[in-house]
Amino acid sequence: MIVCIGFLFMLAFSNCKNKSKHNGFELQRFKVINSQLDSIIHGIKDSTHILKDGENVIILVLRIYDSNPEFCFTSVKAEDVSEDYIYSNNSRIIGYIDDKMIPIIVLSNEFKKYEFEFYFYKFIIPTNDKKYFDFIYFPNDQYTVDKHGKGFPPPLFDPYFYYYTYKENKISPSNYGKY
Repeated sequence: MIVCIGFLFMLAFSNCKNKSKHNGFELQRFKVINSQLDSIIHGIKDSTHILKDGENVIILVLRIYDSNPEFCFTSVKAEDVSEDYIYSNNSRIIGYIDDKMIPIIVLSNEFKKYEFEFYFYKFIIPTNDKKYFDFIYFPNDQYTVDKHGKGFPPPLFDPYFYYYTYKENKISPSNYGKY
Protein backbone atom coordinates (compact mmCIF):
# COMPACT_ATOMS: atom_id res chain seq x y z
CA MET A 1 0.00 0.00 0.00
CA ILE A 2 2.77 2.44 0.95
CA VAL A 3 4.66 1.50 -2.22
CA CYS A 4 1.56 2.26 -4.34
CA ILE A 5 1.03 5.64 -2.66
CA GLY A 6 4.73 6.46 -3.07
CA PHE A 7 4.58 5.48 -6.74
CA LEU A 8 1.49 7.67 -7.32
CA PHE A 9 3.16 10.58 -5.52
CA MET A 10 6.30 10.26 -7.69
CA LEU A 11 4.19 10.01 -10.85
CA ALA A 12 2.19 13.13 -9.94
CA PHE A 13 5.37 15.04 -9.04
CA SER A 14 7.11 14.11 -12.30
CA ASN A 15 4.06 15.20 -14.34
CA CYS A 16 4.05 18.59 -12.59
CA LYS A 17 7.71 19.06 -13.42
CA ASN A 18 7.20 18.22 -17.08
CA LYS A 19 4.33 20.70 -17.46
CA SER A 20 6.55 23.64 -16.56
CA LYS A 21 9.32 22.51 -18.90
CA HIS A 22 9.32 23.56 -22.54
CA ASN A 23 9.34 20.67 -24.97
CA GLY A 24 11.04 22.17 -28.02
CA PHE A 25 10.19 21.59 -31.67
CA GLU A 26 11.29 19.20 -34.35
CA LEU A 27 11.92 21.21 -37.52
CA GLN A 28 12.19 20.13 -41.12
CA ARG A 29 15.48 20.74 -42.90
CA PHE A 30 15.51 22.86 -46.05
CA LYS A 31 18.17 22.69 -48.73
CA VAL A 32 19.40 25.85 -50.45
CA ILE A 33 19.17 25.34 -54.22
CA ASN A 34 19.97 28.87 -55.38
CA SER A 35 23.69 29.57 -55.72
CA GLN A 36 23.30 33.31 -55.01
CA LEU A 37 21.48 32.66 -51.74
CA ASP A 38 23.99 29.96 -50.84
CA SER A 39 26.86 32.44 -51.32
CA ILE A 40 25.08 35.04 -49.19
CA ILE A 41 24.52 32.51 -46.41
CA HIS A 42 28.21 31.54 -46.46
CA GLY A 43 29.17 35.23 -46.34
CA ILE A 44 26.77 35.89 -43.48
CA LYS A 45 28.16 32.96 -41.48
CA ASP A 46 31.71 34.16 -42.04
CA SER A 47 30.91 37.77 -41.12
CA THR A 48 32.41 39.03 -37.89
CA HIS A 49 29.41 41.32 -37.42
CA ILE A 50 26.60 38.75 -37.46
CA LEU A 51 27.56 36.65 -34.41
CA LYS A 52 28.40 38.92 -31.51
CA ASP A 53 27.93 39.06 -27.75
CA GLY A 54 27.39 35.32 -27.36
CA GLU A 55 24.83 35.05 -30.15
CA ASN A 56 24.86 31.52 -31.49
CA VAL A 57 21.91 31.21 -33.90
CA ILE A 58 21.31 32.85 -37.26
CA ILE A 59 17.72 33.80 -38.10
CA LEU A 60 16.64 33.97 -41.74
CA VAL A 61 13.25 35.62 -42.23
CA LEU A 62 11.72 35.12 -45.67
CA ARG A 63 9.19 37.76 -46.61
CA ILE A 64 7.58 39.43 -49.61
CA TYR A 65 8.15 43.16 -50.01
CA ASP A 66 6.68 45.02 -53.02
CA SER A 67 5.99 41.62 -54.66
CA ASN A 68 9.67 40.64 -54.42
CA PRO A 69 11.15 37.90 -52.23
CA GLU A 70 13.30 39.26 -49.41
CA PHE A 71 15.86 37.53 -47.23
CA CYS A 72 16.46 39.10 -43.82
CA PHE A 73 19.36 37.85 -41.70
CA THR A 74 20.23 38.50 -38.07
CA SER A 75 21.79 36.64 -35.17
CA VAL A 76 20.51 35.95 -31.69
CA LYS A 77 21.16 33.96 -28.56
CA ALA A 78 19.36 30.61 -28.73
CA GLU A 79 17.26 31.33 -25.62
CA ASP A 80 15.81 34.48 -27.27
CA VAL A 81 14.64 32.90 -30.54
CA SER A 82 11.11 31.91 -29.49
CA GLU A 83 9.97 34.96 -27.60
CA ASP A 84 11.85 37.72 -29.47
CA TYR A 85 11.58 36.47 -33.05
CA ILE A 86 8.77 33.95 -33.33
CA TYR A 87 5.97 34.90 -30.94
CA SER A 88 6.46 38.65 -30.49
CA ASN A 89 6.59 39.11 -34.30
CA ASN A 90 3.99 36.44 -35.06
CA SER A 91 6.43 34.73 -37.43
CA ARG A 92 5.75 31.39 -39.04
CA ILE A 93 8.32 28.67 -38.31
CA ILE A 94 9.44 27.20 -41.62
CA GLY A 95 12.35 24.97 -40.63
CA TYR A 96 16.13 25.11 -40.59
CA ILE A 97 19.04 25.13 -43.00
CA ASP A 98 21.66 22.63 -42.01
CA ASP A 99 24.99 23.98 -40.96
CA LYS A 100 27.58 22.08 -39.00
CA MET A 101 28.61 25.07 -36.88
CA ILE A 102 25.73 27.55 -36.56
CA PRO A 103 22.00 26.73 -36.63
CA ILE A 104 20.09 28.75 -39.22
CA ILE A 105 16.42 28.95 -38.26
CA VAL A 106 14.11 29.87 -41.14
CA LEU A 107 11.03 31.95 -40.37
CA SER A 108 8.54 33.74 -42.58
CA ASN A 109 5.93 36.45 -42.47
CA GLU A 110 4.13 34.82 -45.39
CA PHE A 111 1.36 32.73 -43.85
CA LYS A 112 -0.22 31.24 -46.96
CA LYS A 113 1.60 28.01 -47.73
CA TYR A 114 1.01 28.10 -51.50
CA GLU A 115 2.27 31.70 -51.76
CA PHE A 116 5.32 30.83 -49.69
CA GLU A 117 6.03 27.90 -52.01
CA PHE A 118 5.45 30.03 -55.12
CA TYR A 119 7.95 32.70 -54.04
CA PHE A 120 10.60 30.72 -52.18
CA TYR A 121 10.81 27.19 -53.65
CA LYS A 122 13.19 28.53 -56.29
CA PHE A 123 15.63 29.27 -53.42
CA ILE A 124 15.06 26.54 -50.82
CA ILE A 125 13.28 23.19 -50.88
CA PRO A 126 12.20 20.90 -48.05
CA THR A 127 13.90 17.60 -47.34
CA ASN A 128 12.77 14.60 -45.32
CA ASP A 129 15.39 15.30 -42.63
CA LYS A 130 14.31 16.66 -39.26
CA LYS A 131 16.15 17.96 -36.24
CA TYR A 132 15.05 18.72 -32.70
CA PHE A 133 15.61 22.26 -31.36
CA ASP A 134 15.03 22.49 -27.62
CA PHE A 135 15.39 26.29 -27.60
CA ILE A 136 12.28 26.74 -29.77
CA TYR A 137 9.18 26.42 -27.64
CA PHE A 138 5.72 27.77 -27.03
CA PRO A 139 6.02 30.19 -24.09
CA ASN A 140 3.98 29.55 -20.97
CA ASP A 141 2.90 33.19 -20.79
CA GLN A 142 2.71 35.04 -24.08
CA TYR A 143 1.02 37.99 -22.41
CA THR A 144 2.12 39.11 -18.98
CA VAL A 145 0.58 41.53 -16.52
CA ASP A 146 1.80 43.16 -13.34
CA LYS A 147 0.33 42.48 -9.89
CA HIS A 148 -2.47 45.00 -10.61
CA GLY A 149 -3.54 43.27 -13.82
CA LYS A 150 -2.06 45.89 -16.15
CA GLY A 151 -0.03 44.92 -19.19
CA PHE A 152 3.66 45.68 -19.39
CA PRO A 153 4.96 48.04 -22.10
CA PRO A 154 6.62 46.31 -25.03
CA PRO A 155 10.27 45.46 -24.40
CA LEU A 156 12.99 47.49 -26.05
CA PHE A 157 13.84 45.17 -28.89
CA ASP A 158 15.31 46.57 -32.07
CA PRO A 159 17.47 44.01 -33.85
CA TYR A 160 19.60 44.83 -36.84
CA PHE A 161 18.98 42.82 -40.00
CA TYR A 162 20.90 42.38 -43.22
CA TYR A 163 18.38 42.59 -46.07
CA TYR A 164 18.62 41.11 -49.55
CA THR A 165 15.98 41.45 -52.26
CA TYR A 166 15.44 39.26 -55.32
CA LYS A 167 14.73 41.34 -58.46
CA GLU A 168 15.38 40.58 -62.11
CA ASN A 169 16.95 37.19 -61.34
CA LYS A 170 19.49 38.68 -58.95
CA ILE A 171 19.71 38.82 -55.15
CA SER A 172 21.08 42.19 -54.08
CA PRO A 173 21.56 43.95 -50.72
CA SER A 174 18.70 46.24 -49.78
CA ASN A 175 18.91 49.56 -48.02
CA TYR A 176 16.83 48.62 -45.01
CA GLY A 177 18.02 48.26 -41.44
CA LYS A 178 14.92 47.52 -39.39
CA TYR A 179 12.70 44.45 -39.34
